[in-house]
Amino acid sequence: MKRVGTNVRFIRESHGISLAQLAARTGVAKSTLSQLEAGASNATLTTIGSVAGALSVDVAELVREHEEEQVVVVRRGDGADVSDQGSVGEHMRTALVGPSVLEFHRIRLDAGSYESSPSHGLGSREHLLVVSGALKAGPNDARIVARAGDYVSYPGDQVHHFEAVEGESAEYWIVATFPRTMGG
Repeated sequence: MKRVGTNVRFIRESHGISLAQLAARTGVAKSTLSQLEAGASNATLTTIGSVAGALSVDVAELVREHEEEQVVVVRRGDGADVSDQGSVGEHMRTALVGPSVLEFHRIRLDAGSYESSPSHGLGSREHLLVVSGALKAGPNDARIVARAGDYVSYPGDQVHHFEAVEGESAEYWIVATFPRTMGG
């Protein structure tokens, strides 16, 4: 139950919701929610369902073990084959983003160009897919060289950089996720 409590607290705080507000939205006593978040009690499925509904997430998001990986890389050809008659495709990754705001960016960086991006705040994440060229991207301490067809994901809550490498321009897509504040 400790995992559930940790997930509830993280999601509640990322939404800007106080414990009292969550109690009001769920009909569950504030003391019960506090014990749940501390891992000091076992919640019923009804309570977990109520909390999930109030936080606008699936129950699975509350019970799952979150990845500890800071940077995720899926190289072209390493994704699951989802090809069909008349199409060729790869499933690169599934990511549960809960109640988030998503931004989509298509970027072309000239050969040898370098850009920095500041932190986008706690809980933000960037998902990058390289269309052409090669790009060195990610947080300061974990930059990865990604080539056409590669997928990279990393926390957006720290300074990160993009550099077109290997003597050519790079074109890539970024999907940035930001926790949506649900306070009120």
